[in-house]
Amino acid sequence: MAVAVYLALLAVRVGLAWWMVRRGEAEIWPGALTILQPILAGDPKLERCLRENLAANPGARFVWLVDEDDSLGCEIARRLADERVKLMVGPPPAQGENPKIAKLARAAVGDGIVVVLDDDTRIDEASLRRLTGADLVTGLPVFVDAGTVWERLVGGFVNGSAILTYLPAAAVGVQRTINGMIYATPAATLREVGGFGAVVDCLTDDYAMAKLYEGKGKSLRQAPVFARVTMTIASAGHCGRVMRRWLIFANRYLAENLTVGSFALVVLPALLPWALVATGWGWVLPVKAIVNRVCLWRWAGVRSGPVDVLCEVVADLALPVLYVSSLVRPGRMSWRSRQIDVSDGRIRYR
Repeated sequence: MAVAVYLALLAVRVGLAWWMVRRGEAEIWPGALTILQPILAGDPKLERCLRENLAANPGARFVWLVDEDDSLGCEIARRLADERVKLMVGPPPAQGENPKIAKLARAAVGDGIVVVLDDDTRIDEASLRRLTGADLVTGLPVFVDAGTVWERLVGGFVNGSAILTYLPAAAVGVQRTINGMIYATPAATLREVGGFGAVVDCLTDDYAMAKLYEGKGKSLRQAPVFARVTMTIASAGHCGRVMRRWLIFANRYLAENLTVGSFALVVLPALLPWALVATGWGWVLPVKAIVNRVCLWRWAGVRSGPVDVLCEVVADLALPVLYVSSLVRPGRMSWRSRQIDVSDGRIRYR
């Protein structure tokens, strides 16, 4: 029974994702393009990511937002900034403020299109200009440049779920959030809804932005546009903390948006892998990983090898365990160098 349900859901998810990719062509954003990047040092790959985004987006303006207590981040930003970059250094987030949104709220957006791009995410200008078709448009992450086994496991989780989660959910209308690593909006629309300051006290910045836009009657769109994400994961503990934080955010989202469709397309596929192993159908998991990796290659241009398939299977099996860990003290988490406590409903830094 479990294998039949799993394979049926896999076929449905792949079919919906394929349909989203096929219908995903959209007109190109015209006009000025401003890329906002909140920067926080701590990852050795930060400098390379910033430099490669500058090279890949020659027609865009950049706003780099750094906290004044982040001396390394300030030093890297000042060294790399050219005439297209506006560097804004400001105070660290106050108690109750989201560390990413607090930076973004300092940026004065002008005209044209505003793109929010994480400092560990890379994308080219042609892809950015395809983030169109709605008031708030988001892309999809693809994990690349995995150097350690822990990075490969994080990559197995990201690449094993992004295409088969975001695209099918958007296809049937049950996606109510965006991917915070990469999204775009007209500057005028951003000002109309109240700007980043309207959600500065929200923990899940991506979901908060989606709710802000929907609450103002604005449209959301999941575009089949792929951004390459890279991060340094040096240990098992770091790997667990990163994935635990993501799952805490997911729990908060599902608590408000769990429907039959989201349960079938998102929750149930994550719960079934151990049932397959227990009933002797564990070989189905590599089949799913291979199918997903073929889609990743055809749609995002990212090639995979046998180790990537293995890491995706391990990530699928580890997900229920990590999910349980996210239920233990869910009000405490790590966000790079910051320790956050939200047990009382407010963001507090320890």
